Amino acid sequence: MGVVNFSSAQQYISKFENKMEREKLLSTYLSLPYQVIHDSPTLKHYTDWNKFDNLSLEVKDSDETKVSRQIEDYKTIVVDNGLIKDSNVTVSDSPYNELIKPEEHKLVALTLALSRKIRITSREFKKVLVYHTSSLEKTISPLNLEVEIKEGDELDLIYFSESKLTSMTSSVISLKVSKDSILNLYVISLSPYVFLHMKAEVEGTVNNLVFSSKSIASHINYNIELKGNSSSTFTAKAIGIDDDNIDIRINVNHIGSNSRSEGVLKAISADNALTVIRGDATIFENAYDSSTSILGRAFIIGKEAKAVVAPMLEVKTGRVKLAKHSASVSKVPEDLIFYLESRGFSRKEAESMIIKGFISDENDPQFLSKIIDEILTESKVILSV
Repeated sequence: MGVVNFSSAQQYISKFENKMEREKLLSTYLSLPYQVIHDSPTLKHYTDWNKFDNLSLEVKDSDETKVSRQIEDYKTIVVDNGLIKDSNVTVSDSPYNELIKPEEHKLVALTLALSRKIRITSREFKKVLVYHTSSLEKTISPLNLEVEIKEGDELDLIYFSESKLTSMTSSVISLKVSKDSILNLYVISLSPYVFLHMKAEVEGTVNNLVFSSKSIASHINYNIELKGNSSSTFTAKAIGIDDDNIDIRINVNHIGSNSRSEGVLKAISADNALTVIRGDATIFENAYDSSTSILGRAFIIGKEAKAVVAPMLEVKTGRVKLAKHSASVSKVPEDLIFYLESRGFSRKEAESMIIKGFISDENDPQFLSKIIDEILTESKVILSV
């Protein structure tokens, strides 16, 4: 067994001119373990890798895409089972990514072996929606994406993953944010099986929002490298229901002086779900006068649900402006429920108001607010006791 049917993968890459390079990447995929570190809470993967390894997915192109998500004012690029369905975007057969190496993870090597590469720059687009899907059952949809924001530019980028119940999206995404430029990045993951490995090299400003739900197995790993005078804000949110297993890790490395980061982690875990959100920040020796703050909180609904919210800090210099973190995991607060009941609301109505108010923020984009409403209503999380 494995993530992909190996003979299907070999047959798929045989049509590429750089077949031998891709075969080497497949060999790297086979030789690497899913994880090496088991005991450190900062590096441990909470992902159930067996759920991926038992998939044995087919690798094939698809022409059946029916785009179910459109966002006003955003240019839509559809990636479906390896095919990029937009003639105006730059596509190449290169199996490599400028910032991410195959050895960084087993599924990085697999994704690079199978994918075509998309390159997006701020000189071509200002608002882009990359809709990543697998419209066929029991298939993998790979994506290799490079994004560059040129000096002085601003780009809004939405990465939206959504696929069939038995299929998987697998993505390798690198982001280069130049000096005096801004990237506003929204990552929405609603596919049942998701692997997403991202890396950002930042000289300007990057504002990130990562949201995941409806995932039997979801592994999202995002590394942000901050150079001098750069900044990053990030919000990570997860709603786990049924038997979901969601693992999100955002790792911020302060490399340059006077760099700034601020993160908020939020999770709801109901039924038998496991939701894990970690925000790790490291301020290195030469990152003088830098600052970081990570705040995390989770609500658990039901006896079997589990949640991990783990902000972690490592400071390697004595010259910092700020370094703080906090975390809490709890049930829906009884005192708030009692207060709302005393104002005439039923217990279920009180829980609904608290949960919706917790996971939503005033500055959430409209499309995310709508998605959160749909998930909470359809899953009946807001009616759980």
